[in-house]
Amino acid sequence: MSRLNRGLSILPLIAASAFLLWLQGSFIITKSESVQKAEAVAEKVEEKAEHLEKTEGKNDLVKDDVEVKTNAKGETVIEQIGEASWYGKNFHGKKTARGEAFSQYGLTAAHPTFPLGTKATVTNIETGKSVEVEINDRGPHAKGRDIDLSKQAATALGMTKDGAAPVKIEAEVPPEKKTPDQK
Repeated sequence: MSRLNRGLSILPLIAASAFLLWLQGSFIITKSESVQKAEAVAEKVEEKAEHLEKTEGKNDLVKDDVEVKTNAKGETVIEQIGEASWYGKNFHGKKTARGEAFSQYGLTAAHPTFPLGTKATVTNIETGKSVEVEINDRGPHAKGRDIDLSKQAATALGMTKDGAAPVKIEAEVPPEKKTPDQK
């Protein structure tokens, strides 16, 4: 086989390698954008948490913290350590910030800065119990609290008797909303 023919026989391999590198580079850019978005949201969450930490006084159940992390599924999440409270029957049926009626029986939560529609896993640090919620309202309005859970979510965490608990919130970064011309 001539040198020219040997050189031509590896061209498909070179082209395939270049294509894979291009795909990999595209993935890295997408992941980087996800991390950048998470960091921007986390910065707002941290500013609010720092402000709340100063006002907690005797209500301070845990040292507040906010970090961008990768969860077990490999997804970028915003982890917030803070205090949770719950709200129920006095707000049942009232309009949430998202425009829907609040149900104390739904698995929802109010958060001051996470985008509405954010899905989050909330874990009671004292008991290890977890619940998945959707952020559909703004709050909490109780001094020194970082998240307000529906009664159903609070029941799942075992915190309705005490009214508050130290929690870890792992919030997914919501995907960009697509415009009608995007598919």
